[in-house]
Amino acid sequence: MRIGVVIKLFGVTASKVRFLEAQGLLHPGRTPGGYRHYNKTAVERLSFILQAQSFGFTIEELRRFFANGGGDPLRCEFVIEHMTNKLAELHRNIDRACATRDRLINGINEVKTRVQSREHLTKAPTG
Repeated sequence: MRIGVVIKLFGVTASKVRFLEAQGLLHPGRTPGGYRHYNKTAVERLSFILQAQSFGFTIEELRRFFANGGGDPLRCEFVIEHMTNKLAELHRNIDRACATRDRLINGINEVKTRVQSREHLTKAPTG
């Protein structure tokens, strides 16, 4: 399958596919004319990469994943373990974001209280 078919299949740009190749994540074959050729394995790998990126996996994480044997489709437990770790990381990030949100809300309320106190003091009659 040539790159034009692949990009239509996945709805991505040719530059995205070439970028993933340049990052060492995809390894298409070459036709005698020098064109990229994506066999079934390369197409399945691209599908996995795009899905993993949609889950928040970075290029570096994917590199490590494949370097540690993640390219073997028979190692589903390996994939599940990495996805579970990514989910735990996401939960930690959500917890941190919620804590930051709560601190920000408290800060806003403190500033509003100070502003209201100053306004009240400046409007109070002096006797």
